[in-house]
Amino acid sequence: MALVLALAGCKLVDQTTFGVAAQPPAPDQLTEALRRGSGVPLVVVRYDGAEVAYDQALHDAVDLAEARKPDVAYDVVTVVPAKGTPDQQIAAAEQAQHDATDVMDKMVDIGVRPERVHLATRTDPSITAHEIRIYVH
Repeated sequence: MALVLALAGCKLVDQTTFGVAAQPPAPDQLTEALRRGSGVPLVVVRYDGAEVAYDQALHDAVDLAEARKPDVAYDVVTVVPAKGTPDQQIAAAEQAQHDATDVMDKMVDIGVRPERVHLATRTDPSITAHEIRIYVH
């Protein structure tokens, strides 16, 4: 199960940008994100220097995902730009991991059981600012 959610300061996989008031995902976006093995994230939070206000939108996304599949599991993935030395990438990932932990904590506050949320980190050469991507399965 997956759900694509636009947040202020975030970009969706389809590159559609929403304003400050995040909207629920379109049915076809939700369906694609929920397809097993689709690789489409439920949410992409992009930290590009702008303030990212995603609390209510995250709450709405989790509610929709839970309504579709009550035992849904979440992968909260920190994605950092693949630039610099490996040591610099590791340092960037460690700094960005704080944001991923905040997202996870907010999900738990919403009511997601902690054992259904998994943290991971990876690099991506196509991005310029770190992102938190939430996948569901």
